[in-house]
Amino acid sequence: MNIHVSKLLQKMEEELDKAKKSDTDKELREKLVVIKSLCEVILDEKSSSLNIPSPTSNEINQAELQKMMGNMSTAVKQQPTISSTPFKESDANGDSLFDF
Repeated sequence: MNIHVSKLLQKMEEELDKAKKSDTDKELREKLVVIKSLCEVILDEKSSSLNIPSPTSNEINQAELQKMMGNMSTAVKQQPTISSTPFKESDANGDSLFDF
């Protein structure tokens, strides 16, 4: 029998709500035993019948990396360069920013 995990988890939530509302220790223990049994059912099932998606690989291939990072050669070419020769103005008094 294949039981979907979401159904079992929903039943566990219902039993947990009942356990929170229980008045006596005996009622609480009964609800906890039900929850424990549901957990055991989930753990005993084969992983293929549980419909749990397997984790995907976190590896990034070269094409994905290039899409994320862009073309590095064009990025370097687009950066402005700073001229090594200072800009000269006819009405400037000197090399300092504060010389007007």
